[in-house]
Amino acid sequence: MIYLNLKTSTLRAPEYIGSEPTQRGTWLNLLCYCCEQENGGVIDGCAGWKDRQWQQTAGVTLAEVREDCDLWKWDGEALVVTFYPSDKEAEVQARREAGRLGGKRSGKARRRSKNEAHLQANGEAPLEGVLEAHLERKGKERKVKEKEVGRSVAEVSATNDTDWLKELSDNPAYRGINIEAELGKMTAWCSANGKQRTRRRFVNWLNRADRPINASGQKINGTAKPKSDTPWEIKQRLEAITREIEGIRADRRNRIPKADTPWESTMAPEAVERVKALKATAQELNRKLALSEREAA
Repeated sequence: MIYLNLKTSTLRAPEYIGSEPTQRGTWLNLLCYCCEQENGGVIDGCAGWKDRQWQQTAGVTLAEVREDCDLWKWDGEALVVTFYPSDKEAEVQARREAGRLGGKRSGKARRRSKNEAHLQANGEAPLEGVLEAHLERKGKERKVKEKEVGRSVAEVSATNDTDWLKELSDNPAYRGINIEAELGKMTAWCSANGKQRTRRRFVNWLNRADRPINASGQKINGTAKPKSDTPWEIKQRLEAITREIEGIRADRRNRIPKADTPWESTMAPEAVERVKALKATAQELNRKLALSEREAA
């Protein structure tokens, strides 16, 4: 409870009038603590509390609660506080429970009304039924997918289920590849690297970049067909080469003093070789760019 309800008649009771002001303050603090805890006015197991625990828990001292007073009494290990509003506690708890149940019912009512509105507008199945069916369908699909992906190569080999291996062998994209040999290589690699040997990993193994297969799944004379650069990409590479050459020439670390005139400098041999290589690459790129532009025209 967050409120303390006291009747005016309580403050005129003989127990209250006959108590000292300090005892009245102690009783009020004990009563507030019990209301917060909603313990029926009984603090169980508090006989062994230290003075600091009483101060930090209930705002009273051990000496104060140990005094004889008509406003509280000891019952074994428990302290019983008089004039506790038990009827108000029961009322608060009943309202709290009613609010909780009312919230559940109102939530169901809102969902039901939304469901009925959906049904009237579309003439379809109730919204809750559609949602449940969707979740059930997605759950089944997820289980099937996990089961399919989780099948390891060892399990497939143990059950002699080689249908999917035959499908891979018949696939034009893998023509000329020894599927069983690659399966053995991948299995050994998985064992050495602590990986799970799944069907998906084996397909990825076959589709790795060094395979001599083009985008159409056809073999290209034993080597993979190189990707041709677009004119825009060639121009970008040429600009990058130009910037790199300028950076090499401007970097003082790439220059050394001349033997006969030390106050003058020249480019280091390594820098000269690097610039020559870049210029050769740029010359080849210019040739490709001219060819691409001629083909486009």
